[in-house]
Formats: sequence, C-alpha cells, structure tokens
Amino acid sequence: MKKTISSMILALCVTFTFYNCEYENNLVGNWKGPTQMNSNGRGGASCFVIDNMAYIVGGRGYIKRESFFLDTWQFDPKHNSWKQYAPVPAEKGRNYGVAFAAIGADGKTKGYYGTGIGYKSEVFKDFYEFSPEDSTTVPVLSVEGDTTGYKKLPGVWTVTDSLPGEEPIWGMVGFTINGVGYIGAGQTKNQGYANTYYSYNPNAAKGKKWQIVEHINPAKRCYGSVFVIDDRAYIVGGISNGKYVYDLERFDPSIDEGEFRWQKITQNFVEDYRSSRFVKVYRQQAAAFSINGRGYLCCGSVGSSKSDVWEYIPYVGRDNMGEWTEVCSFEGSPRFACLGFAIDGVGYVGTGTIVNANPSSQDQFYDDLWEFHPDEDYEKRPDR
Repeated sequence: MKKTISSMILALCVTFTFYNCEYENNLVGNWKGPTQMNSNGRGGASCFVIDNMAYIVGGRGYIKRESFFLDTWQFDPKHNSWKQYAPVPAEKGRNYGVAFAAIGADGKTKGYYGTGIGYKSEVFKDFYEFSPEDSTTVPVLSVEGDTTGYKKLPGVWTVTDSLPGEEPIWGMVGFTINGVGYIGAGQTKNQGYANTYYSYNPNAAKGKKWQIVEHINPAKRCYGSVFVIDDRAYIVGGISNGKYVYDLERFDPSIDEGEFRWQKITQNFVEDYRSSRFVKVYRQQAAAFSINGRGYLCCGSVGSSKSDVWEYIPYVGRDNMGEWTEVCSFEGSPRFACLGFAIDGVGYVGTGTIVNANPSSQDQFYDDLWEFHPDEDYEKRPDR
C-alpha cells in the first residue's frame, strides 16, 4: 500500500513538473519597452512603414475635450526616437481611417491615408499621399484652435483621389503587396457593413487611381485586422451586423481568378489546457503584423479589452489551412483600437484605448509603444 501511495505521489510530481515545463515552454517571444510618443495618447490611429521608419497618423484622444487628430509622427526603431512630421491637410481630424505604403508615380515609396470617422460621427472618404522628403510650413495652433505662429516640419502631404463609392466609410483594413496598396471592408452609415476591396494605382489619371479588386468574395466586416505573409494578405476578425466575424480569409493577388485568389480558411483554435474553455482568436480592433513567415494578432476587444497574443503559421495542420497558437501575452495594459507593424524582424504594438467603466469619466488613451521579439526567450517583468 505504501509503495502504491509513493508511486501515485511520484506520478503526480512528474505530471506537475511536466505541466509547468510545458507551460513555460509555450511562452514564445519576449516583450520589451515601452517607448512613448512625444504627443498625446490616442486610439484608432493608422500607420505605414517607409524605409524601416514607421509613421503614425491621426486617431482620437483627449486634450481638455475629445479631440480628433491629423498629426503625423515618425518612429525610428534604430534610435528608439520620435519625430513630428507635417499633418494631413484635411479640414477635420478622424480616427479609424486606413493607411498603407505603396510605390508612388515617381518610383519612390509613399504613404497613403484617408477615410475615417470624426467629431459627431462625421464620416470621410478623402485620401492623401505622403512623401517623407522635403518639408511643409504649417501653422502652430493653440488648444483653442487659434494660430500662434508658423513652423517648418519634414514631410509633404498632397491630396489624391477620394475613395470611390456613394458613401464615406470607416474601419477598413489596409495592406501592401509587391508595392501595391489595397484597402477594403469597413462600414458606412446607410449601406452598413462593406466587403468591397480596392487597389490604388498612382500612375493612373486623376479620378481613376482606385480600382475595384475583381473576382473575390470576402466577408463583410468592420474593425478587422490584416497581416501579410509571402505576398498574401490574411484578413481576420472584426464585426458585422453586431456580431464578431470568425472568418480568416487569404487574398493572393498573383492569382487572377478562382477559389485560390480569395480563400476562406478554417481556423484551428488551440485549447487552453489550464481550463475547460477555448481561447478564441476572434476579436475587433486588434493589432496585427507578420515576422519571418508568421502572423501575429494582439490585444483588441471582445466585450472587454484584451492582452493575449496569437501566432498564425500558414500551410500546416488540417488541410494545410494553418494553425493558431497562443504565445506570451502583451505586457502593456489591455487595449483595443491599437496599431501594429513590424520592422527588421521586430513587431511593434502601441497606442490604443480602453473604455472607462464609469460613464462620467473619460476613456483612457495610450501613448506607449512596445517591442515584440519572437525568437527571444520569454522574460517575465518584475511587476508581473
């Protein structure tokens, strides 16, 4: 009897030890930071990357009152520094716009930004092209909006074709493949959730730069996320008709038509062995990026703000549809309406917001930016 009890205790100890090792080994990647913007916290900002520099544009924050931004900030990952650039020359600020980088008419990479929703739910369809070269003289405004002087800032924004369609739109996804910019999905006030996608051709004549992407059948969604792996875009999450969108869709622009041009992929959710529940990838307003052939989805909202991080590996698992695995959690505050991008094998997640539970209090807006290193060993922060 004593031998039986001893054997049971030994088995439990081995099982517990194996469980802990398995749990620790699943903590893939390491978070570092944060650095902070030299500006106000914001949610619903947009970003694009040009020559290993990230540019953060627009968003919603709070400066004595609810504010909608048009400012542009460059993040230099080499020096971990921020620099202000010329603002978008639109009449009104907005959040939930869409941005991408693409090769411009002069052969140089440009940034593009437009659409979105602003003060009193005004929706926009205007679009602008950004060049980091040269500079722009802009007025210096007080908090009240009065001009107090002028200063020269790097970067030049110019007006380009507005997005086609009858209605302004917000909450779209934007991405770049082989130097071509694409945007799609979103929501309009009257027609509701959208599933039209467009490509942008800077060499086309004025009024014809946007072209509908043909031969695709995407799901309708607003506030979705996107990452690009091997010149294919993966669109995931968002909401449609008041419900979360479960579809993961893959777009391959190198295929002219057919089921493999736009393909719905079955998600293989991984069970969280620490409980009986399933942790699910679906969410809205999450950050996304890709590193070394793998996609990452971080934060977002499913009724409340999230901080979990999921890694997607394409072309493995059942039917080669890819697999999702949960990795180490984001170490900043849980949030949604945040942005994500990757430069030189490092992922970045930052800004964003969280709704205050007290209706009489202002929402919280974040100005931090965190680094994710997927190949480094996890290092738990002392305060965690």
